[in-house]
Amino acid sequence: MEVYLVRHGESEGNRSKTLQGCMNFDLTDKGRGQAAKLGGFWAGRHTLDKLFSSDLVRAHETAKAIGAEQNLSVQTKELFREINLGPMEGKTREKIYEEFPEVKEKDLLCSGLEGAETVEDITKRCKDLKTMLLAADFNKAAIVSHGGFITIFLMYLILGEEWHRVKRPFLMDNTGVTKIVRRENSLHVAYLNNRPHLL
Repeated sequence: MEVYLVRHGESEGNRSKTLQGCMNFDLTDKGRGQAAKLGGFWAGRHTLDKLFSSDLVRAHETAKAIGAEQNLSVQTKELFREINLGPMEGKTREKIYEEFPEVKEKDLLCSGLEGAETVEDITKRCKDLKTMLLAADFNKAAIVSHGGFITIFLMYLILGEEWHRVKRPFLMDNTGVTKIVRRENSLHVAYLNNRPHLL
């Protein structure tokens, strides 16, 4: 089994340097172009059995560009959403540090602020995704998600429930593709943040 974890194209939130979390932001013109290039690059190279995405607009719109080339409909799941940032959503980092100075030295995805997704909740989502992939009956699938959740899931594959104790070293660009393969009931990272379609 092979699954491609794809970050969505550039969104209006990305362009304005706003932390989006679970808020909905449209793709920018650049983001729609990135998504179209991604779909076109995969046409004829990868035949997917399934296509999933977060239910947030920026991910779903990116997934539809892949689906148009693969003749696949998109199955949306909350499981693949970005991390819920609670009261930090819709704000720049500068504004967040002004309102919540206690998070300045923290990973904002693990802020501990009231209303934000907890480490325990995020861990459960990672566990659910791992279980899904280990039990999957498809050969090839793509999941369009978000940079925060994808990089945390990679940390979870390495460290398990201790993922949040180590700073995430991964860079995930808009429409960057990370390939996961299942072999002998284990998940392995084949490559990370691949983006030849943007070159």
